[in-house]
Amino acid sequence: MRTTTKTKTALGLLTGAILAIAALPARAQDYGNQGYYPDSGEDQVQQTVARISYVDGDDASYSRGDAPDTWEAAVVNVPVTLGDRVYTGDRSRMELQVHGGTFVRMAPQTDLTALNLTDDVKQLSLAAGTASFRVRRLRNDEVFEVDTPNVAVTFDTPGNYRVDVDENGYSHVVVRSGHVTVSAAGGEIPISSGNEISIQGFDNPSYDVVGLGRIDSWDRWVSLRDSRFRRVRSYQYVNADVVGVEDLDQYGQWQDVPQYGRCWSPSSVQAGWMPYRDGQWIWQDPWGWTWVGAEPWGWAPYHYGRWVTYSSRWYWVPAGPRVAVSYSPALVAFVGGGPGWSASITIGGGGGYVGWFPLAPRDPFLPWWGSRRDRERQVNITNVTYVNRNYVTVVNQNTFVSGGVVANNYVRDPQIIRQVSAASVMRGPIPVVPTASSLRIAAVASRPAPRPPAKIQQRAVVTRVAPPPAPAPFQTKVRVIQENRGAPVAPRAAAQLSIQAHEGARAAAPVRPASVEGGAVGLTPKRPDAKVRPKAVTAPRGKALATRERPLVANPTAVDSKGAQAPARIAPGAVARPEGAAPRPAAPPAVAAPPPPAPESWRQRVPPGQQKKAAPSERPVTPPRREAPPSAVETTTPPPPAERAAPPETRRVPPGRAAPPPARTTESAPPPARETPPPARRQVTPPPARETPPPAPRTTVAPPERRAAPPPRVEGQKPAVRAQPRGKAPEKDKGKDKKKKEEPPPPPPPSL
Repeated sequence: MRTTTKTKTALGLLTGAILAIAALPARAQDYGNQGYYPDSGEDQVQQTVARISYVDGDDASYSRGDAPDTWEAAVVNVPVTLGDRVYTGDRSRMELQVHGGTFVRMAPQTDLTALNLTDDVKQLSLAAGTASFRVRRLRNDEVFEVDTPNVAVTFDTPGNYRVDVDENGYSHVVVRSGHVTVSAAGGEIPISSGNEISIQGFDNPSYDVVGLGRIDSWDRWVSLRDSRFRRVRSYQYVNADVVGVEDLDQYGQWQDVPQYGRCWSPSSVQAGWMPYRDGQWIWQDPWGWTWVGAEPWGWAPYHYGRWVTYSSRWYWVPAGPRVAVSYSPALVAFVGGGPGWSASITIGGGGGYVGWFPLAPRDPFLPWWGSRRDRERQVNITNVTYVNRNYVTVVNQNTFVSGGVVANNYVRDPQIIRQVSAASVMRGPIPVVPTASSLRIAAVASRPAPRPPAKIQQRAVVTRVAPPPAPAPFQTKVRVIQENRGAPVAPRAAAQLSIQAHEGARAAAPVRPASVEGGAVGLTPKRPDAKVRPKAVTAPRGKALATRERPLVANPTAVDSKGAQAPARIAPGAVARPEGAAPRPAAPPAVAAPPPPAPESWRQRVPPGQQKKAAPSERPVTPPRREAPPSAVETTTPPPPAERAAPPETRRVPPGRAAPPPARTTESAPPPARETPPPARRQVTPPPARETPPPAPRTTVAPPERRAAPPPRVEGQKPAVRAQPRGKAPEKDKGKDKKKKEEPPPPPPPSL
C-alpha cells in the first residue's frame, strides 16, 4: 500500500510538471504586460471601430462619416467608425464585429449608422430593417445602445437580442437572453429574457409585451453564424476582446515558437509573402493611415500583436489572454526616402517612396496619431535594433496616397529598397497628406453601391444617451491635416470643425431625445392590465442623458454625465421634435410681428379651423394673417412676460375651440373685458362707425369704454392691432391707417 501510494504520488507530481511545462509556451506571451506591447497603453484614443467581418450578397454598401454622400461596395475587413453608415440591399446580409466580442448581424434592407463608437459607448442608429446583436461582454461603465425611429434600446447585460423596424418606423424588440431597457416619449421600461415588446407611434407611443414567438429563417441564419464561433480554439491563446480571432482556425495553424510561445501562421500564402503586403492603406481619423488587409483573416494579425520569422515562415505573436489590448490601425514602422522624397510635407503624393515593416514583440511602437505631447515622448527612444528591419515593403507615394493595391504595385528594384530601408524610422506623423482617393477601397471601386432610400436616410431616431457631432467633411479636415504636417485630426478638434462646417452640431443621423421636460411620460401600455409600467427616463451608467437642452455632447469622449457639455449651437434640422411640441424657449425672442409665424408653426394645424368657426365677422381680414393670430397673443401685447405666458394656455385650450378664437380675433382686448359686454362686440360689427374714428366703435357703448382702459396700459400698440381686423375702410390704405393709429394712440381711449 505504501509503495502504491508513493507511486501514485510520483505519477501525480510528474503529471503536474508535464502540464506546467505544456502551459509555459502560452503563458510566455504574458510578457506583453511588461512593456513589450506598448500599443495597448495610454496613447490610444478612446474611439474604436467595428469590422465588416462577413458580407453575403452583391448589393451591400457603406459610406463614411466624413464623406456621407459617397457610397461604395462593402467588403470584408473595412473598419467602420464614428459617423459611418452601412446598408444591405435586397440580396445581401452583413456581419459586423465590435471590439470586445460583440456581433451585429444585418438582414436584407437594413440601414445602420454609428452614432458613437468609443471604448465605453457603442451607439448605433437602426433606421430600417432587422438587426441581431450577440453581446458577449459589457463593462460596468460601458453602454451599448440601439436607436430606432420611435425607441431607444439599451442592452443592460450580455445576451442575444433582435431589433426590427418596419416601414412605418415602428419597432419590435426580442430578448432571447439578457436584459434591455426600452426608452421613448419620456418613459422607460425594463424587458427581461424570454420576452418581446412592440412599440407603435412616435409622440405618444404605446407598447405591448408578450412572450417569445417562433423563430424564423433569419433567426436560424443568425444561430448558424453563432455556432461557427462556439468551436474556436484560438481563444485559448488570445484575449477575448480581440476581433477576428474566429478566422484563424480556418486559415492557419498554431505552433510553438521559441521565446514567444504559441504563435499563429497562415497556411495558404504565396512564396515570398510578407505581412502588410496584400491590401492597401486608407486614411481614417483619428488614427490617420490605416491598413486594410485583403486576406479573409486579415484583421486580428494586422491590428493586434506582432510578427516574427521562424523556420522561414512568418508567425503572428498575439498578446496573452490576460493582457489588455486595444485597436491599432497598423503595427508597423514607417521609413521614407528615394529621389524626390521630402521629410517635411508632401501634398497628395509626389516623388519619393514610402516603406514599412512589421514590428516584432520587443520593438517599440511609435504611433503616428495622438496628441503632440505623446509624440514628443518618442524623441527619447534611441538605439533601437528592429528585428524585421530587412523586411521592408516599398511603394511610391502616389500608390500609397491613392489607396492602390500594394500587392500589385510594390517596388522590386533592390537599389531603391536598400535606399529606403536605410532611412531613419519615422517618428510622429507621416509627412504625406491624404486626398479624396485615400478614403476609397480600390478593390471595389468599379462595383455598384446601392444606397438607402432618401426617406430612410432622413429618419430621426430616438436617443437615450446624447451622441457627439458627426465627423467633419474630409475637405474641411484636410486643410488642418496639412497645417499639422500630416498629423490626423484629434476627436475634440474634429468635433469643432464639424460644428463649423454644419453651422452647428449635428449627429450622424437626425435625433430626438427620449427624455421629456418635467419628467412627463407619454409611453403607455396597450393593455390596461399590463404588468410592466414605465417610469421617467434616466441616464444609463453615468453617461450624459439626451435632453431637449442637451441633445448632443460636444465631442465623442465627453459622454460622462459629470461635466458633459452641450455644443455651443445645434445645426438646423439636427434635432427632430415630436408632433405638436412647443418650440424651444429660445424661439420667442422673435417678438416682431412678421417672424413669429415660423416658430409658432406648431399651432397652424389647430387654430385655422378655430378661426373660421369663431370669428366669421372678421374672416375677410384674417386670411392674410392666418399665421399671425396665434402669435398676436404673444407679440402684439406690450408686456412680454404676461403675454408669453399665454401660449401654454392656448396649447391646452384647443380641445375647447370656443374660447380661443375670441382672444385671437380681439387680439388686444383682455379676457375680463370680453366677459362683461359680448353684445357690444356684435354692435360694433357695422362698419360705418369705424370709418371716421377707428377707436369710436370700441367706445360706442359704456362697457366698451371700460374695455378701452387696457389700451392706455398697452401704450398704443393695441389700437393698432384692433385696426387690422376692423380696418376695411375703403377711403384709406390699411397700412396708412396703422401708422396713423399707432401715432395718436392716447387720444381715442381716454384714461378713466
